[in-house]
Amino acid sequence: MVARKLSASECRKIMDPQGFRFSTTDEVAPLSAGIGSQERALAALAFGLDIRQPRFHVVVVGAPGTGRTFCARAVAKRIAASRPTPDDILLLPNPHRPSEPTVLSLPPGEGRPFVEAMEDLHEKLVDALRGATEGERFKQARAKIQRRVNAEERRLEEQLKRTARELGLDLVRGEDEVQITLLEDASRAPDGEALVAIAGSVEEFETRLATVQDEADVELRGVVKQLLSDGVKGCFQPVRARFEGRDDISAFLADVETVVSKEFRLLVDEARGEEGATLPRGVVVPTLLTEHTPDSGAPVVEVPYPTLSALFGRTHAPPDSGFPPEPGFAVAGALHQAAGGFLILPAGALLKNEALYEQLKACLLAGTFIVPEHNPSYFRGTAEELLFPPIPIDVKVVLVTNPQLYQDLHEADPEFSQLFKVQARFETTISLDQALLTYPAFLAGLTRDRGLPPITADGVTALLFHGGRLAESQTKVSAQVGLIAEVATEAGYRAQRRGRKVIDGAEVQEALEAARRRGSHFRDHVHELLADGTIRIDVTGLRVGQVNAISVLSDGPQTFGRPCRVTAVVYPGREGPVNIAREVEMSGPLHSKGVLVLNGFLAGRFAQHRPLSFGASLVFEQTYEPIEGDSASSSELYALLSALSGTPIRQELAATGSIDQQGTIQPVGGINEKIEAFFDLCAAKGLTGEQGVLIPSANRDAVMLRGDVVTAIEAGRFHVYEVSSVEEGIEIITGVPAGVADADGRYPEGTVFHAVDQRLERFHQAIAETMRGGTSVDSQGVQRGR
Repeated sequence: MVARKLSASECRKIMDPQGFRFSTTDEVAPLSAGIGSQERALAALAFGLDIRQPRFHVVVVGAPGTGRTFCARAVAKRIAASRPTPDDILLLPNPHRPSEPTVLSLPPGEGRPFVEAMEDLHEKLVDALRGATEGERFKQARAKIQRRVNAEERRLEEQLKRTARELGLDLVRGEDEVQITLLEDASRAPDGEALVAIAGSVEEFETRLATVQDEADVELRGVVKQLLSDGVKGCFQPVRARFEGRDDISAFLADVETVVSKEFRLLVDEARGEEGATLPRGVVVPTLLTEHTPDSGAPVVEVPYPTLSALFGRTHAPPDSGFPPEPGFAVAGALHQAAGGFLILPAGALLKNEALYEQLKACLLAGTFIVPEHNPSYFRGTAEELLFPPIPIDVKVVLVTNPQLYQDLHEADPEFSQLFKVQARFETTISLDQALLTYPAFLAGLTRDRGLPPITADGVTALLFHGGRLAESQTKVSAQVGLIAEVATEAGYRAQRRGRKVIDGAEVQEALEAARRRGSHFRDHVHELLADGTIRIDVTGLRVGQVNAISVLSDGPQTFGRPCRVTAVVYPGREGPVNIAREVEMSGPLHSKGVLVLNGFLAGRFAQHRPLSFGASLVFEQTYEPIEGDSASSSELYALLSALSGTPIRQELAATGSIDQQGTIQPVGGINEKIEAFFDLCAAKGLTGEQGVLIPSANRDAVMLRGDVVTAIEAGRFHVYEVSSVEEGIEIITGVPAGVADADGRYPEGTVFHAVDQRLERFHQAIAETMRGGTSVDSQGVQRGR
């Protein structure tokens, strides 16, 4: 076959804006339940999220921007809307083990009213405590007891005074002392026995007075306790009536009443300073961990940046605080919030912390919340007293990842496949027919969500063309709609700056060009070196053993083509082609493989009657970065065949494509960047009308060239040739037929392969004559005479 030249119309595919049934995206309904063109992924998502079986968690696999997270969120919300709303979860004070609260589940919407009821109960209990020590009943009881104490005190004092008068003494009792003097009418001073007697009477008086006061205090505490008991019962009765029929709440209230009564008794019995008695809120009021609105469906929780606290929650009770902790001491994590629903996590961010991933697996495998070990968020001081109880979890985890990370997890972690049994894989491309529906709907939602002007049919067409370039296809476009959104957003910004009401194709093209220019520092520098001849690339003339290849370089998200000069030098020998880049460790495994394939091709064409007897060195001239990939193997073969045959190669042509051992030209990536890079170089040095690029026939569908390149092709100033075999390529790149072997394996004269065959025969004869001349080569490479 003869290589075919592509027409200008075959070098790009642009949709006709008139084919759309809308003028702007304002007339298009936005996407609502995921990207419809990803049917297989959406079906897998629907199955994985709907099945209610343990360990059937979902892993969403796809490249960033394919709508993987958007679709996972949309499908989860749709299914969640039909699911029952999970219970509210509360952490109750535990009177038996204050450091480990217990769990209470209440129907959705009832958790907060219960907490508010317990808050109100706490206030009433505090009021009851205050009333028992400051209220009217307390004051009356205290006054009554005090009157009785005072009466008894007066009686004892009168009795003491009578005893003193009988001894001829007068007794006056002060605040803190008793004074004894002689009566005025006493005939003589009291003797020693009288003084001892009165001292004993005073001591007995004070003892009996203290006993009376102690008895009064005991009686008063008894009154306070009774008042508190009555008050506590009165406080709890309305709460019990409100939650009658709930055995778990009744049991909790009974425990709380017991604890409160005990606390109050301690407060009454223990001596207090100036501070009044108080009741800690943590004794009565629970912590509301999660709450839900009734009939709101199951929760859908997304955690873009997972951390231990974000996933598993935390506690914030101070290390020096007592037990039980204050209400609100625990903050729910995403695992608690998503209970009964769905939890969406990015795998890349999750795996940055291996302990986080292992902890999540442990919880999912156990089906219960497990407190992370050695995490200060859950422990207090050196005692490490646990403040977060284990809670059963019923959650469906959706892990979003890229294909490479998914493969690594699948191979490295057996438990991963046990947990994530459902794979929803998002394609990187979608068919053009599907895109005609998906792109307008996606862009309609995008412009509305971001407050951008609507996009015209012409603008949508331009974005479809950009999607085709990203996909390297005329029949498919990129499914990475996130990349399309970036361009649409910038185009919208430019339209708004100009006061435009719509985004048209011109703004889209301007946004694409501006983004390319911002990221083209490295490309422009390389292009400048090529254009001024610092990096030598010939685009005219003929050269033996030299061909123009094209590689692809990356500068962050930007990729661009870079023409390279490949040269080959041949000589008699037995080692075959030597990859100089490999010898200096600049060649990657795929590139080295491509060079080794050349041996197979040459052996199949020229070593059926004699061994290959040549050596050759192949090199990418003036390349200083590692070389990877086999897309230049056809170019290396052309240079090698040119060097072996002595047939010069047209330097106005560049070639790309990998080969197999049968000489078939195989497709390569980055085809548009490669063609445009050689075009830019030729345009900088002057287009002659003969320049062009050889591409694999299998890449014809991938050609989506820039407008200026297509214009030059249409004018006949640049050309793109499709080749399917080495024979087609060598014929067009040299202008000489490749040659077809006859039945004896001989090639006709005047062909490239005949010249190669003759050169290899001469090399073989030269080596044979050397061997017959008595010269051999030992294993150390030293020639020795025979």
